[in-house]
Amino acid sequence: MSPRLTPTELMEQLAAGSIVSLNEKTWAAVAGHFRLVEDIDTHMSGRILLVRRPAHGGKRGGWAIVEEPEPRQKVVRPLKNEKEARALMAAYERMWDG
Repeated sequence: MSPRLTPTELMEQLAAGSIVSLNEKTWAAVAGHFRLVEDIDTHMSGRILLVRRPAHGGKRGGWAIVEEPEPRQKVVRPLKNEKEARALMAAYERMWDG
């Protein structure tokens, strides 16, 4: 994904349900638009962040998971609601707890 992706473009893609891949520099530029809810350090595969994404284009704000599939790469995955977000974070925690 281009480092020129704006916060507005990112929010549009997430509101449409798209999973967005970003480089670390682009994530750093847009991360301030998200509210961090939970941070899990996998100690093996980077950090997994549970974030709230802001309202955009008349749509309510939502939830997202930010994963780090490889160094300096982020994937922002929109989620339907808090219940889905919490269930996914619980699954991640169980997976990394061994």
